[in-house]
Amino acid sequence: MLLTPFLRDLVSTGAVTLTSQPSAFEADDLHAADTLLADYHAEDALELPGTVPAFAAPAARWAAQYVYHTLQLALVRELDEDVMQQYLPAYTGDVTPETIYSVDLTFRYLPDLLRLAKGLAPGDALVAQLQDIARQWPFSFVGHPEVDATAEAAVLSHPALQLAYVDRIIRQQDQQRARQPHLLPLVRAALGGHAATLWPDFHDFILFAV
Repeated sequence: MLLTPFLRDLVSTGAVTLTSQPSAFEADDLHAADTLLADYHAEDALELPGTVPAFAAPAARWAAQYVYHTLQLALVRELDEDVMQQYLPAYTGDVTPETIYSVDLTFRYLPDLLRLAKGLAPGDALVAQLQDIARQWPFSFVGHPEVDATAEAAVLSHPALQLAYVDRIIRQQDQQRARQPHLLPLVRAALGGHAATLWPDFHDFILFAV
């Protein structure tokens, strides 16, 4: 089994073990990974306010495999773009609050990898792939400059995801997103009277958004 222990280590310690070459995962490994991701979803849901989106196993499984293979491709530089397309397929399901939250269980670890990959090889095909993924999954990539409006609308359509999304914008101090007319009122409401503590220069930069 490869994927299941990888996920367990990713969540618990962040120190993971990978094989040197991409390969398909076995059925029993994927089934065990589904169970582990469902448990992770249940634990993580305790940190969100209100009713969280239900677990979407296919989306969570796709994202987990995507993260595993992305790490492999980042480390094994000689793999070509055909291999990348094979092991980093696009998500083909509907983008709903359920899929967004289930994908985020592992995609929340990708921004650090994107920053590392950009530093090592900014023109690399994997960097371009990750930048596109960041645009498509804005909930997991707060701080990234490009956002797909439809994907973001799906985030904002769910009360718990909306609150969590705004909280991430504040924690990341994402000025570009905070300035957006549809997000600025939400950020202001979340900050309330605590802007000086949570985002000290908020009132300075936000003047340019008015």
